[in-house]
Amino acid sequence: MNITENLLKYGVSTDLAARAESVGLSVSKCRPLSLANLVKNFGLNANEAKEIAKCVKRSPIETDVLHRLIERNNALCCVCKGDKGKSFVVHHIIPYEQSRDNSYSNLVVLCLNDHDMAHQSGLSMKLDPKFLRRAKNNWEQKVERQNELRASQLIHIDQSGIDYININRVEELCISLFEEIPTTNLTGRLVEARILNKFGSFDKKYVQENLSSGSYLFDYITHGETQHYKYLLQRIAGRVEFVDLRSYFSVAKLKENNLCGRYTTFVGGVYSKSPGLPLNGATPPIKMHYKKRSFRVEWILDPSYMMSVSAIARLGTKTCHLIYSLVRSVHKQDDGTWLISCSPIFVCLPPLNMGSHKDLESIISRRDLEIMGAFDHGT
Repeated sequence: MNITENLLKYGVSTDLAARAESVGLSVSKCRPLSLANLVKNFGLNANEAKEIAKCVKRSPIETDVLHRLIERNNALCCVCKGDKGKSFVVHHIIPYEQSRDNSYSNLVVLCLNDHDMAHQSGLSMKLDPKFLRRAKNNWEQKVERQNELRASQLIHIDQSGIDYININRVEELCISLFEEIPTTNLTGRLVEARILNKFGSFDKKYVQENLSSGSYLFDYITHGETQHYKYLLQRIAGRVEFVDLRSYFSVAKLKENNLCGRYTTFVGGVYSKSPGLPLNGATPPIKMHYKKRSFRVEWILDPSYMMSVSAIARLGTKTCHLIYSLVRSVHKQDDGTWLISCSPIFVCLPPLNMGSHKDLESIISRRDLEIMGAFDHGT
């Protein structure tokens, strides 16, 4: 761990920590030194020397807590969202001198300007603990949502978490966009196993009659089918815009009547009924649904294309899914609810720890190089 990151664990600002590292001033060096020595030998001004000397007397924040906090806040102030500057300090909501509390719930990321405001008293605009907790919670939810969207748009999904693939729709889209089904590094293997025909199309009849054990279509030792179709979805996403379905949960937007026919992504907890095994031609379509306020979304799945026993087991329970789909219709029901009916293309588990990084430098690099343009800083 470098000096800068170590000093952040004690509540030193990023600017001052970086300056301390540039002159070789570590926590262990700083502790026995007087303020005069810090100013004279390390080039700090009186205020900087006072701040760093005060901070290093504390117990450090645990590394995993520090990383989790900074990453969940995108290394930006939760109050101004970076508008007042990218430098930050890990601030104790209830002052450390009072609480000795380094837990996640007592920590917040603030820019230097808002950190100063949080320490001022008697001002009508004071950033009090209640305000800071609310700002932290709201900002972390927004960062999480943006990371989910970014991961879904880049098709950052693990093939082991793919529950359902509408293979026919994927192949139809490929032919429509590319005039063929593109080859992947798995096409040869799948053709050799006769899972794909000579045109690269899935041979359902051959799989049913020669490979499947009968409980469900893919009840056999597979040959990388989920990875193959994930690659195809990535190719499709390079040509087709997938919009955030949640952004249309507004009566005004739905009345604009421009959602039908659009390809969408959705991340959230959905409900379904378990069809039980075996899955065969007599199994009715599987309906997944999500309800929020006056909006209901339904996805109808062909049970033939559930990809694993684990995927089937998740049916019947509320599960957080990442769903790529085509919107078929939008209707206002008699009870005032807006029903959005979708044809799913992929249903999968969201990747865990989207954008997760192990060190502070990579967290801040991601913020500066990749994420910043995607954030809407509005309320």
